[in-house]
Formats: sequence, structure tokens, C-alpha cells
Amino acid sequence: MEFSNVKKGDMTAKKYSHQQREPCTFLLSNLCEREKVCITVMEFNCSSTHKNDSFIILNRVAYTLVFILGLVLNSSALWCFKRTPQWTDTHIYMLNLLLADFLLTLFLPFRIVETLCPMNLTKFCSFLICVHYTNMYASIFTITTISVHRYLAVRFPIRNKSGGTSAVRRKKIAVLTCVLNWLLVIILCITFSPNMKPEKLQTCYDRKDKEKLSIKFLLVLEILGYLLPMIIITTCSSQAIRAVLKSLKDIRRHAQEEIIDKRKNIIAIITANMIVFIVCFTPVHTGYLLRYLFKEDTIRVFYHVSEWLATTNCCLDSIGYYFLLKKVFRDN
Repeated sequence: MEFSNVKKGDMTAKKYSHQQREPCTFLLSNLCEREKVCITVMEFNCSSTHKNDSFIILNRVAYTLVFILGLVLNSSALWCFKRTPQWTDTHIYMLNLLLADFLLTLFLPFRIVETLCPMNLTKFCSFLICVHYTNMYASIFTITTISVHRYLAVRFPIRNKSGGTSAVRRKKIAVLTCVLNWLLVIILCITFSPNMKPEKLQTCYDRKDKEKLSIKFLLVLEILGYLLPMIIITTCSSQAIRAVLKSLKDIRRHAQEEIIDKRKNIIAIITANMIVFIVCFTPVHTGYLLRYLFKEDTIRVFYHVSEWLATTNCCLDSIGYYFLLKKVFRDN
């Protein structure tokens, strides 16, 4: 009896000393504690610190700014979409892009908290990385779809208005296309989920240098996730701009000033969206490749800056929402 009491006391002392060693560890969603079954969804270990404090502070400020701006802009756009009286297929594509951007924005607080209080490497970190990839590439595929849709609308305006496909059918095609985009991204994320396992991570949002992306995953990200969308967007955008410029030249003498201004706005929107895509997503995909080939600290810094730049796309997409919703409210 005395022996069992001593043993029980030792166990209590060990448990207490373990808690003393990690005073700032918070366990969320501890289930079935009395049955000695502990399911930990998320752990924050505030006793550990990051190596490069100045870079972490910069990261914290940068992502906080994106979160605040993204939350305000995307919430405002969502509110305006709810008040839109008449929907077209364009609205459906833009709403899908807005949802991808809004979801990315909503998960940014975890990234900000990571800079204040590093998370222990659990499956929840794998989930956060997967969410980040899913929303970013859903956004890329939706922007690609919008570019194709916009090119067809500009290149074949009569066929789109009075041709074979009715407005209802075009909306159904838009919904189906958006669903397929999401399914493709989710399937790819599940397929390559072994690349995001906790044991391959250095921090919750950063991989170990020795744990490179698999070559198959890298090729999918670079070719399917960037090069093909880039080719489609630049081709469709340049052809659409060319078509609008040609129509401007033809109607400039006898058209009303309002029609000319509208077509100039179309050129400005297409150009702005193409530049935003190139600026936001070219550096991060260059970073993926460089980080696969090299291990220098400068590459790591470039990669993290480019990843932040890609995240700013959730704010910059608001340019498209602004012009679309401005037209709707002006017409009404």
C-alpha cells in the first residue's frame, strides 16, 4: 500500500514537473480526459521562440495588414453581391473567386498567431497548409476561368447575347465549372497530402530544408498550378484587349463618348487583372523551384516574402469586384 502511494506520488510529481517545463502550452479540444484518451486538435507552445526575430515581426505585421484589408474588402464585396438584383454567369464566377479569397483571409489569424506563439507540429498544421494550397489554387483556376469567359464574351459578343446558349444555361455551366475547379484542387491536395505531414515541417507553416517537395507535387504546382493558367490568362487577356482596341478604332468616329469610356474601362480591368496575377503568383512559384534546388538562407527569405505576396491576391482581386458591382449598381 505504501509502495503504491509512493509510486502514485512520483507520477503526480512527474506530471507537475512536465507542466512546469512547458508553462505556456495550451491544449484545445482535449476529449475524454478521464478515460485517458486525449485527442489534441491544436497546440500552442509559447515557450519556444523563432530564430530570426526581426523577420518574424515583419511577417506578423505584413500578414496582419493583409488580414485586416482582406476582411474589410471581401466582406464589403460579399455584402454588395447579396444586394445584386440580377445575376449573370459573370457574377457566379466572381462570387466563387470571392469565396476562395474570403476563406484564405479567415485562416490568416492562425498564421499571425504562429508568429506570436508557435504551434506544436500536429496534423492541424498539415490541415492549415492544405487549406492554404486549396484556396490559393482555387483562386488561380477561377481567375483562369474568368479570363476565358471574358475573352469569349469580347470575341463573340453576338453569340453570347443571342446565340445558342441561354442565360439560364450559361449560369448552370458557370456553377458546374466552379464546382469542378474546387473538386480538382481538393483531389490534388488529398493526393499529395504526404508532402504536408507534421514530421516534414520545421514550423507550422514552413518545411524543413532537408524535406523537399516530391518532384511530382512540384511539377503539378508549377505546370498545372501556374504555367498553364499563366499561358491561358496572358493569351486570352491579350486577345481580348486586341479585340476591344480594334472595335474602338472602328467606332471612335460615330460612337457615343459613354460607349468609348466603357470599352476603355474593359481594357483597364483586363490589363489590371493580368498584371495582378503575374505579380502575385510568379514569385511564389519561382520560390518553390529555387527552394527545391538550393538551401541558402536568402532563398528562404525570398520564398517567405513571395508567399506573402501571393496572399495579397485576396485583397487585389477586389479591383474586379469593384468594377463589376459598380456597373450593376449604376445600371440599377
